[in-house]
Amino acid sequence: MPPEGARYDGPVIDTHVHLQSGDTPVLGTRSHRPNDYLRATRNIHLRAACALAMAPRGNREETRRRNDWVLSLSRRPKSPFLPFCSVHPLDGAFALGEIDRVARLGARGLKLHPNTQQFDVADPKVRSIVERATEKGLPVLFDAYSPFDPAQPGKFVQLALSVPTARLILAHAHGPNFPQLLVYPILSLYPWWPRQVWIDVSMIGELLAPSPFAEQLAWVLRKVGTDRLLFGSDYPLAPDPQKSLLSLRRLGFKYKEIRAIAYDNAVALLGLPKVDERQG
Repeated sequence: MPPEGARYDGPVIDTHVHLQSGDTPVLGTRSHRPNDYLRATRNIHLRAACALAMAPRGNREETRRRNDWVLSLSRRPKSPFLPFCSVHPLDGAFALGEIDRVARLGARGLKLHPNTQQFDVADPKVRSIVERATEKGLPVLFDAYSPFDPAQPGKFVQLALSVPTARLILAHAHGPNFPQLLVYPILSLYPWWPRQVWIDVSMIGELLAPSPFAEQLAWVLRKVGTDRLLFGSDYPLAPDPQKSLLSLRRLGFKYKEIRAIAYDNAVALLGLPKVDERQG
């Protein structure tokens, strides 16, 4: 186990939040409406949270409804929520047009999930989606752990190379396959590598911080670079964002490292205004 890191009481941006729009919980049985999340984060200095949509395939009306709902969250008074909308990559021209629409309406990013949406990261249609999102200034957050596709980490590298100006966020750090992230510090040795890939440590940090793998995970993440790491809670699958944040300390990160992971990197990536240092 790595030695415990610094206490952190600074500002936080949560880049991975699933919220419930209707009466029935979407994930699990626990209510996870926006106000539930805000109550769960009352003991951290939350500055912003990326609310993620998930588009079904072939259902234009439902895709628009889900996107419109996360967009509406950002319009609430004093809302911390940043809308990350979604399309299904196999929905062709509709998906491209929907990216244009949500970008125009204020989306801050795009969320894609190869497992849930059942698509292959190497599909040329995925590249087209990433290209259009990049044209519209939207980073693309992928769920980046698949127990079904052992080649998926390499496919993300190929995607980053094929759309070198894209800003890709790989959620969950490849899960149990996190050592494969070492490809990124190797690629960084080459001048042609754009370093446009960020790693979201949602769930994986909390899962492995108390485990025998903690020291290895922290070592790999530092090799990737703490300037390319993002904090995410994966709420409500991880129901306590404060505990998720504590996992960074349990992994042995120092205060400046946690500040970068929990706040500074997301500010730079998403183009957000930075709070005064004295505010946290």
